[in-house]
Amino acid sequence: MKFFPGCMIHNRYPGIEKSVYYVFSVLGIEISPLEGSSCCPAPAITKSVSEEMWREVAERNLNLSDETIMTACNGCFTTLLEVGNEIGKDVRHFAEFLYRDVGVEEIRKKISKKLNLRLAAHYGCHFFRPAEKKGIDSAERPKILDELIKAVGAESVDYRTKYMCCGGGGGVRAAATEVARELLEMKLEGVKEAEVDAIVVICPLCLFQFDTGQKELEKEGKFFGIPAIHYAQLLAIAMGMDVDEAGLEAHEIITQELYEKLLMGES
Repeated sequence: MKFFPGCMIHNRYPGIEKSVYYVFSVLGIEISPLEGSSCCPAPAITKSVSEEMWREVAERNLNLSDETIMTACNGCFTTLLEVGNEIGKDVRHFAEFLYRDVGVEEIRKKISKKLNLRLAAHYGCHFFRPAEKKGIDSAERPKILDELIKAVGAESVDYRTKYMCCGGGGGVRAAATEVARELLEMKLEGVKEAEVDAIVVICPLCLFQFDTGQKELEKEGKFFGIPAIHYAQLLAIAMGMDVDEAGLEAHEIITQELYEKLLMGES
């Protein structure tokens, strides 16, 4: 199996990639980098400018290997899955592969440090939409990430804005920054009400929106201080990875309380 990191993981959150390799090492599943890969490219922005270029670049990436290609980014997953289905390539998302092929019980067996945390699951719009092409989970009431969170010993807390867009994807953050900030603020209000330790995502663009977006809101005098973490990082730490190896220093917002809870855990 080959891992396709995409632009956001490589350039902003390399700890996610490191965590993916750690997790699969613990699981005993062989995975290696997709050498020579480029931008996926982005399903909303690039495709809206030139569908031909979008398709050609995606095909180039997919043709770099005959093995299954895995990504931990919802946007990359959307592009590579759609084009991959057309040309007979197998494309998987980190989260759905863990849930379907590894299984929650098997993951639970590999946990060396239970994480006693209250966490808010954020799926991201592109993980299971468009539903007719993804066929992963219910687009209205998904459960995959909630179950994966429980596997590390944490509580997945329901909250008012759980299924709402964070405002980061679909070109919103790039083309309509004010709308993106408004969506993020509404999303965070719901998370804040739930009194969680962190938001758990399965897409680096969502992580970027929660992370950097909160810093932008702070400039307007709106403070939330809610950390966000990719599930790959969370799982790797629960499986025994040193917290300082998970790349959390690249995050804009990580509270001392969260850091200490990740560090200590429960055996």
